[in-house]
Amino acid sequence: MRLVPVESCAVMTIDWESAKADRELKRALKGAEFEVLLRHLHVDSEAVNTVTIFSSIDSRTNSGLLLRGSFDRKQLASELKANGWREESIDGHKVYVNATDYVAMPANNTLFAGTREGAVGVFRAAEDATESIVSSDEYKKINATLTKKGQQLRAFLLIPQGTLDMADAALTATSVALSLFNLGGVGELLKAVNVARGFAVTVDSGAHEKYPVELCVLMRDEDSARFVSGSLNAMKTISELASSDLREQESLRALRQMSIVRKKEVLAVRMEVPGSALFPPAGR
Repeated sequence: MRLVPVESCAVMTIDWESAKADRELKRALKGAEFEVLLRHLHVDSEAVNTVTIFSSIDSRTNSGLLLRGSFDRKQLASELKANGWREESIDGHKVYVNATDYVAMPANNTLFAGTREGAVGVFRAAEDATESIVSSDEYKKINATLTKKGQQLRAFLLIPQGTLDMADAALTATSVALSLFNLGGVGELLKAVNVARGFAVTVDSGAHEKYPVELCVLMRDEDSARFVSGSLNAMKTISELASSDLREQESLRALRQMSIVRKKEVLAVRMEVPGSALFPPAGR
């Protein structure tokens, strides 16, 4: 994350080492397509430990991915040039270019691939911490609320000031994520408030076919977060009522087990989601 440009609004990090060993998660992340991309970059999938994908609002001009792992710089440069990539320089930094695709090695054991503007942003972040997403107040607040351990997948959506359509996208994403386990009403509650400034979701390695999922929303202010937290806790209380419908019973059980944490204007919802709900069968 330290190399992700500060202007990025959508970021996803993947623990590739564990994700590729999880058949369902790898399928959901389109791992086969990602491995095709790695071959295009002449990178061995086994050499990659983590993947970070980032994009600004204009993803066509400012986006890219960062791979962390064991890379032989000289061998990689030789293979790229042998396959039509030309060596160029951006502000004194060496890059390899093929049409509109750029590849660079901005730090030890780190490879960047993406657009020219993405490369420029990564180089700036490498040289100046204030140019990194980790310096963003929104990122700091959300990240501080998330559970501190290495999840298989972690995604952030940070909303630029005054970008209302992005706020709606964040709340829609929250609703969709919660609806995976028939909890869409929780997300609809957040969406109705319409005061989000950022959103994050994490998925950790599962056990007994269940995956720990954490949803974290940065609200506009503490009053909004306090109101939604109270509403969610009220939903948990109501969920104690019995239901004869099996699907409703599973939903109610998930609500009862749901953990709700508020840190000032940040709200975190933690739960366990069955793999069958998180990763629907192919073709659905």
